[in-house]
Amino acid sequence: MSEYTAVDTYLKKLKKGDQETKVEATIHHSDIADYLERTKRVDEDEFFVLFDTLPQRKRAKTFLELPTPFQVDLINHYDAKTLASLVKIAKSNDATDIFLSIIKTDQEKSEDVLALLSDTKKVKVLKLTHYDESEAGSLMQTELFKVKSNDTVAYAIQKLAQLKKQGIGKLQCLFVTDADNKLLKNISMDDLILENTQSTFSEIMEKFPEPHVVSVHESTQNVLNMIEKYDLGVLAVVDKKGRLIGRITHDDALESMQESATQQLYNLSKIDADEELHEEFTKTGQTRAIWLSINLVNAIIASLVIGLFEETLKAVVALAVLMPIVANMAGTASVQTMTVMVRQMGLGEITFQDTRPILIKEINMAVLNGILFGFLSAGIAQLWFGNYQISLAIGLSMWVSFVSAGLLGASVPMLLKKVHLDPAVASSVIVITLIDIIGFFSFLWFSELIIF
Repeated sequence: MSEYTAVDTYLKKLKKGDQETKVEATIHHSDIADYLERTKRVDEDEFFVLFDTLPQRKRAKTFLELPTPFQVDLINHYDAKTLASLVKIAKSNDATDIFLSIIKTDQEKSEDVLALLSDTKKVKVLKLTHYDESEAGSLMQTELFKVKSNDTVAYAIQKLAQLKKQGIGKLQCLFVTDADNKLLKNISMDDLILENTQSTFSEIMEKFPEPHVVSVHESTQNVLNMIEKYDLGVLAVVDKKGRLIGRITHDDALESMQESATQQLYNLSKIDADEELHEEFTKTGQTRAIWLSINLVNAIIASLVIGLFEETLKAVVALAVLMPIVANMAGTASVQTMTVMVRQMGLGEITFQDTRPILIKEINMAVLNGILFGFLSAGIAQLWFGNYQISLAIGLSMWVSFVSAGLLGASVPMLLKKVHLDPAVASSVIVITLIDIIGFFSFLWFSELIIF
């Protein structure tokens, strides 16, 4: 049975008022979200009806799997009491994500939701909302499976059973702390079940390696790098005094990595990071129009440069035909370099200290490509127009443009990062404009110099 058919059967049973069985409880909320997306495109009323039939915990998880525009529709559809029930049932990090979605959609309703939460839940959610998206604290869960060093393995197993009944979710390891809540060890569940149940953790801790930890204010990029480097299922989060305050799971880190990669891709293309295929037409049009307007200004600047050589273009019409070739080739070369640079910077694989070797490599590559495509474009121009002067001009211009593309494509993202600007957002605006100007100016200037 396919996931789609299984979800369809499951939701129809719930709609009839049947109780969820143990087998049906295993149906994943991501599959339910996919089903609801398809339903909403056909019948919006049915979308809300089906969402209402879901058990409370699965409803909260499904909410987070839906695209942002669908979440907004649900927030606008439900009252504060219903939304508060989603926040109450979710784990700390999921509850915070739901609450942040409510804040972004309806500030007044979010205040009503907050007032309906218990003091304990309110403190957890507010604490997590205060962390910046770039900080490790924004990814952590505060629900922990932890024991003191003088506790026994038997006690830990009993506590695990209680936590699972309370809905703590998947657990990869046990955290062992001292009397001051400072992390001593983390022990995987596989290792835990092999230990003598009567042993205390102080008796068995030495056989386990030192735990990997991250500060709550450390960058999320460092978190992702650490999880990838050491192949961690979970990472402990500590405060300035080394006290255990949360955990970051591999799936939460992976989700953050995907969001970061999406944002970088969108930023390079000047598309709003929150835009989705389901976004309203007017909102999508507004966000894209801003960057298209900026691009129009850049195009006008490049056109003004071309205008400086108006007489030259009138005298030799072939130059107007060949100009786009120079700009297009150099622009593509610069985008290739920028994409690699921004991606590797986002992964933490390149720092400002790596600038020199990277620049040398990119310039060498640009020089070689400039020579290769300079000769190719000169040959094409010669076959096309039979004028060696024009061929020489486009060949020299192509070489200059390629070298400029390599230099700017590698250096501009690094410089922007140095002055705390987002390279993914600003790089293409600066580099493409400069490459267009350099390409047009060099081609027309060489042409004017050689031909006249």
